[in-house]
Amino acid sequence: MSRSSAARRRMFAGVAAATLALGMTACGNDDNADSTDQSVTMWTFKNTHVAALEQVATEFKTKTGITVKIEAYTPDDVFTSKIQSAAQTGDLPDVFELHAGGEDLRIGGAGLLGDLAPDFPESALQRFLPNTRAAGLVTEKRRAEQEEVKDAKVGSLFSVPFTAGTFGIVYGNREKMKAAGLDPDKPPRTWEEFIGYLAATGAADPKQGGLSLGLKVSQTGFNWIYEQLAFAYLGQAGFEALFDKDPAQGFASPDGLRTLQLYQQLKPHWIAGVSALGIDEADVAFAQGKSAFNVGGTFTLAFLAQNGMPAENLVTFPIPPATGGKVTDLRLAPLALTGLSVSSQTKNRAAAVKWIDHLTSPEGSGAFAKASLDLPATDLGAEAATLLGPKLAALQQYFTGPPESTYDAADKGFRPPDYDEVQVGDPLVKFSPLGETDPAATAAQLDKVITAMWQKSG
Repeated sequence: MSRSSAARRRMFAGVAAATLALGMTACGNDDNADSTDQSVTMWTFKNTHVAALEQVATEFKTKTGITVKIEAYTPDDVFTSKIQSAAQTGDLPDVFELHAGGEDLRIGGAGLLGDLAPDFPESALQRFLPNTRAAGLVTEKRRAEQEEVKDAKVGSLFSVPFTAGTFGIVYGNREKMKAAGLDPDKPPRTWEEFIGYLAATGAADPKQGGLSLGLKVSQTGFNWIYEQLAFAYLGQAGFEALFDKDPAQGFASPDGLRTLQLYQQLKPHWIAGVSALGIDEADVAFAQGKSAFNVGGTFTLAFLAQNGMPAENLVTFPIPPATGGKVTDLRLAPLALTGLSVSSQTKNRAAAVKWIDHLTSPEGSGAFAKASLDLPATDLGAEAATLLGPKLAALQQYFTGPPESTYDAADKGFRPPDYDEVQVGDPLVKFSPLGETDPAATAAQLDKVITAMWQKSG
């Protein structure tokens, strides 16, 4: 898990002071003239991206003559500390890959990132998936609500989106499905079919035919399964009503109870010890054949491949909607997961921007995605199948659909201002898989938690 937002804000507040002492300025100025050195250094926090970035960098050098050196620093705390120390010595790289919509804003607000708005005007941002375009943008709302960007200029663009994804994706083991008499080329299209598939794989392999998920992080069950299931059953308005100040249409309402009863149907199908598994541990268990199905995100595909699960042995589909619900073909709005930023210390801005432009072009982003198995934030449209390959293209198709059928995890406006995912995740784990409560008791606890959050916010 990454460092808390509060801790990161404190750390980068110190960095900002050091930055000002060094007299650094934003990249949009002419104070840092570009050098003639045709090379770019890029830092990432993802080891899994290095090989793919290097592959694209080789093609980029052939095309432009510019050399790109890729360096990875992990885990997140090490990456953060590296940035902090390098900022104070003037040794930052030219380009960063950062967590989008958070880390980019904190580091940019500390004065360490340049403004990419001149290089990526609105017309250029059209290349990205709609929900990802503003991830690194300083808006009036963000400046008013987020301490780290309170002194930043509205309209500053501290990153452009690079990778995108969403959660609520089910991964199935084709071999286990076949062994259970199921057709892996026909994944379940309804919740009832999915429960039937779980029953079949469990019967064929009682010890390793169930469902895995990293429920040690309790909110995964709520965020990655329940919310998609409830959204599809209730529709957007009914789903949002679950979190309203007035609990009349909340979890204890007839419709709210029905969504919990649907979720309860998973109880017999969790693998043993699932509540003690972290997210990575659950994914590894699935990759090792200890479960027939696993829930994660689009970003889980790369991790499974790195842990020995060939993409060819996978079936992927979103959490299926229950019969009789408002949504029959659930779609999942993408989130910007990582973004690309230019350093305010770079002496080679032109080359750095050219590299970012190439990485986010259809050609560059497609090559990176195919090599890394991480979906790009670049909207590849009709070219997706050609540029990404069938497995990634199949995942990206879930991003596109009518608004009324699209669950958007980034939309938090209807929730309490200080919404705490853990407080809703814990009761759901006690409900399923642990079976310590029933739907009514779970609904009452969830309504109580949501009401308390609203009261706390005033």
